[in-house]
Amino acid sequence: MRILAVVCVRNEAVHISRCIRDFVEDGIDVAIVDHGCSDGSEAVAREFLGRGVVAIEPLGWKGSFSLTDQLEAKERIVARSDHDWVIHADADEWLCPPAALGTSLAHAIAQVDAQGFNAINFRELVFVPVEDEDFERPDYSTLMARYYFFEPSHPRLMRVWKRLAGLSGALSGGHVLAGADLALFGTDFFLRHYIVLSAAHARRKYLDRVFSSEDRSRGWHFNRVGILREKLRVPPHPCLRQLKDWRSQAYDTTAPVTKHFWEW
Repeated sequence: MRILAVVCVRNEAVHISRCIRDFVEDGIDVAIVDHGCSDGSEAVAREFLGRGVVAIEPLGWKGSFSLTDQLEAKERIVARSDHDWVIHADADEWLCPPAALGTSLAHAIAQVDAQGFNAINFRELVFVPVEDEDFERPDYSTLMARYYFFEPSHPRLMRVWKRLAGLSGALSGGHVLAGADLALFGTDFFLRHYIVLSAAHARRKYLDRVFSSEDRSRGWHFNRVGILREKLRVPPHPCLRQLKDWRSQAYDTTAPVTKHFWEW
């Protein structure tokens, strides 16, 4: 069974090598959408061409962040592929199976396939630096252990699906799949989201970001518009949890948070 992860990248040099490596080491092919990168992300991706990365597709930068354009580009890649399953992922994410299905994402997807399901939902663990912590380094995923469980609704992140099942997440901003034959697996997987690696990284990522008018008209990104500079430092908070070891899957999902840290 062949699996394709489609990842759109806009200046993600700090993430892209880790992201690609995690998929490739699990036997999952990767297609990259280069959304006008200017920080060397595309060059890093090219180092993996023929070694797990099967395509790098350009997506012109029009001056604003356009999830609409990104999702359309991803759907074109999926339509041309001959893979059995598809993963919609971002470079700052790490998709993991539940412990009961092992540690291999590809093997877990194969188990879901064998049981006759065609889609998988993920629960989001947002890993963050607190106050003055700085994890802007290649091995950040082995250092960050503090997180909050973000779940404003459920199911919310259907990020993996069978390619020929007739499913699409385009109308929901890539979150929830739609299709008459949707057969969602009953056990959620997990998505580690390394949303920011330091307060400085948060400021670079969000303070000057402009979202496309089309995205805004669809009601997307409402919680990322107009973020105040002083809110981009993660404060100590009762919702924060900490893993004893970065490899642990003992996530605490008992108290979901419905707002990101800059809204606290």
